Amino acid sequence: MSQNIPTLPASERTVLARLRDALGQSALAVPAYRRFWGSMLLSNLGSWLQLVAQGWLILALTNSPLYLGLYGLIRSLPTLTITLIGGAVADRIDRRKILLATQSSAAALALLLGFLDLTGMVRAWHILTIAFATATVMAFDNPARQALVPSLVGHERVPSAVGLNSAAWNAAAVIGPSLAGLLVAAAGTGWAFVLNGLSYLPVIWAVWTLEPARPSKTVGASLFVHVAVGIGAVRRDRRLLGLLTLLAVPTFLGRPYLQLMPVFARDVLHANAAGYGTLMGINGAGAFAGALLVGRTSKYQKRGQLLFFINIVFATALIAFTASHQLALSAVLLFVMGASQTLLMALTNTLLQLIVPDELRGRVMALYTLIPMGLMPLGTMVLGSLGAVVGVPLTVAVAAGLALGFTVAGRRLFPEAYRLP
Repeated sequence: MSQNIPTLPASERTVLARLRDALGQSALAVPAYRRFWGSMLLSNLGSWLQLVAQGWLILALTNSPLYLGLYGLIRSLPTLTITLIGGAVADRIDRRKILLATQSSAAALALLLGFLDLTGMVRAWHILTIAFATATVMAFDNPARQALVPSLVGHERVPSAVGLNSAAWNAAAVIGPSLAGLLVAAAGTGWAFVLNGLSYLPVIWAVWTLEPARPSKTVGASLFVHVAVGIGAVRRDRRLLGLLTLLAVPTFLGRPYLQLMPVFARDVLHANAAGYGTLMGINGAGAFAGALLVGRTSKYQKRGQLLFFINIVFATALIAFTASHQLALSAVLLFVMGASQTLLMALTNTLLQLIVPDELRGRVMALYTLIPMGLMPLGTMVLGSLGAVVGVPLTVAVAAGLALGFTVAGRRLFPEAYRLP
């Protein structure tokens, strides 16, 4: 006796098949990466809790904007001075061991700050010292974490992994500050630091479950020689040099708009604090949308050309933003800018990961990390200083125009990057 087994319509079967294929091609199909990514999402939320709470606590203790600037400078110093050494270490030592050490150290520092705050012993110099120590730890953590990705997912899933990493950070950037504000208002800054310290524990567990794997090649030379070898390799490979340069110039000239947003919100768009927060949220939403689009670039056969196009879109949108006095138009442009800058970062990351040999991966990814974390604060300082003299909108517009001109010229300067598949 036969049973009538219901079957799905052909259209629904096609959708399900496509969904299974998409999930199979995703980096989340790899269990080790899935654990790593989920734990990093929680850790990113914790990092945003601490970033927001630290700034609030410094202002409460000192009532001085100068200390806020000093806090930003202290956080950027290790990035500018140690990151390349961190990349060299990532090419010499098992990256899993590096991450276990750095994540444990960062957790201990966050818990220490939470203890000092909750017991009433915290002072401004404690915050600055711990911020410097944490940034030093991250100078070793970031290159190792970036370099670990291909060994977890394989080269064919690198675009998916890069997109997911960007989505995890940008999702935390959208949610984290709001959670931090609610937590600080309800329980004080100390618990934000404690929760950040605890958020490192899932990452430590996820890294602990990974298979130990040493770099394929090691050398006996000093770390400084190792760094010089990595820089020399980038200089000789016009593809790597082009990708990093085409990221560095718009980062230095264009990305500081985000730190200068209070000026645009108050003086150009005449928005209050709530309006400023909304504009920043729209930019973050654009960044998150851009991160979700990164995985789709793996199917695009001319990613070098796409990279140039994204650079042009970002610079053009930024020029239009500096000229806009309409809140709605500015919001749309901020969404486009957030999406394009995230796509630029992630697509550059993907192409670097696919090109660089594994024995150089840590050093090249250290250079990649150095660009947003080092050049953007320097660009903010330069544009902010010029803006105080000639006006912020004009300064940012000229800088964006220079970034646009360099991108157009970059096709001739770096044809090897333009022709990347």
